[in-house]
Amino acid sequence: MPASDAANSRAPGERVAPVITRAGDVPQHEWSSASRGSVRWWELIGGDTMPTREMVVGIAEVPVGAGRPPRGHTHEPAEVYYIIDGRGEVMVDGATYPLSPGDAVWIPPNAEHVAYNVGEEPLRLLYMFAKDKFSDITYCFPAEG
Repeated sequence: MPASDAANSRAPGERVAPVITRAGDVPQHEWSSASRGSVRWWELIGGDTMPTREMVVGIAEVPVGAGRPPRGHTHEPAEVYYIIDGRGEVMVDGATYPLSPGDAVWIPPNAEHVAYNVGEEPLRLLYMFAKDKFSDITYCFPAEG
């Protein structure tokens, strides 16, 4: 049985150890371009790097002064943002909504969306997908053609 199956399949009453990840222990990823904007992220939970499935969770950070890309991005699964720090806006299918700490946003499948930083500190958010692995998610950037 693959490790991911072992972590997610158990008999009633069987104990399975949780997976604990520390943000400082995972690699940082980054996009920074005119068409994609500027964002860095850390994947905390996901089947690409650990024995988990059915959920991808990470932290993303949009720096102060990152600007606004001309378009957002799309992907097949729905996504949830939970705002940790900073002030921002999220554009979803052409409509813009304010964001502040404690806000949660559900983004429908295939919706074009992007988060902007409008504050004086980095915009930090928790992101979540109901997928086994981050690598299962195909990002499409309409501004790139």
